[in-house]
Amino acid sequence: MTEKEPFISIIIVEYYYPEEKFIRCMKSYTNQDYENYEIILILWGKKEFNDISTLLKSNNIKREKIKIFEYFGDPGYAKGNNIGVNKTKSEFILISNPDVETTPNFLKKMINSFFFLKKKNNTDKIIVGPRICNYNGIIEYSRRKINFLGFGNIDISKTNKIRRTMISSGCCFIIKKKYYEKLNGFDESYFMYKEDIDFSIRAMKFGIKQYVDNSIHLYHLRSDEEYKLNKFKYYYHERNRILLCLEHSKKKKKMLLSHLLFEPIHIIFSISKDFFRERYKIYKFFFQNYFKIIKNKKNENDLFDRYYEMDGIFNETNLNSLKFKILNYFAKMLFYFYHH
Repeated sequence: MTEKEPFISIIIVEYYYPEEKFIRCMKSYTNQDYENYEIILILWGKKEFNDISTLLKSNNIKREKIKIFEYFGDPGYAKGNNIGVNKTKSEFILISNPDVETTPNFLKKMINSFFFLKKKNNTDKIIVGPRICNYNGIIEYSRRKINFLGFGNIDISKTNKIRRTMISSGCCFIIKKKYYEKLNGFDESYFMYKEDIDFSIRAMKFGIKQYVDNSIHLYHLRSDEEYKLNKFKYYYHERNRILLCLEHSKKKKKMLLSHLLFEPIHIIFSISKDFFRERYKIYKFFFQNYFKIIKNKKNENDLFDRYYEMDGIFNETNLNSLKFKILNYFAKMLFYFYHH
């Protein structure tokens, strides 16, 4: 990198009673061989706040790089990050989950990749994310495209190349702060899950080029149990998936009908997983906000309708199963209905 080392703010949102993986995350971020950075830590909770400084000190975590801000209540991932970005005046921001682990050269690699892409494209309208993996060898995220689930992984081979992506993962990416602000940050109505997809689509519309540098690895510290759907995840994943599609499509009524045609399958799935109460809450949300969503044109874009594909139904469906192949075939028929 030929330019002067720019200042980077790492934004981390965490519950006030952190687990061991948060400690590992903070240790890795405070042990970087890159000097010009800070960590903006947004701590939230519904109870009396803990003494986080004592916790950091007892775990030998360097405190000088960390700025702590307390938020009473649960802002959600979207609002929590927006609060964090507003607390800094840095040139670059790096959005990060609190349950990740990095190598000491992580920040240096990320900023080098940004400037390489800036020079290549002759613009600083760039978002760069790392390849996100776990220690079991699973690649969680490489590149993504827009589909019926809201996103879908593609190109998860072991390449180390920098590749274009439609969706930048909210788990970790770097962007110039001025562009994050011009996009008004994450949409706080999403609260949690798929706010990064909404942000990425708006960024694409704004002319920002998005990349994944597969030579930079970030490790997501999630257990096998955390990959499973629970009631909280199901509600926000499903509500926000439908909201995302309706908000960005210019064919709102056709999009809504496409979703409704799948509802009998979703109802069976929700009952089988004991999620039907959450499904009912999703119906209630859309009944209450129907006219507001249908009349809202600000996020509609040709890019979404051009690239939207209906290939895939549920997060937990086995991709090699007969059930998935039948559902996928049904989805592809709807795809042609939607686009014609």
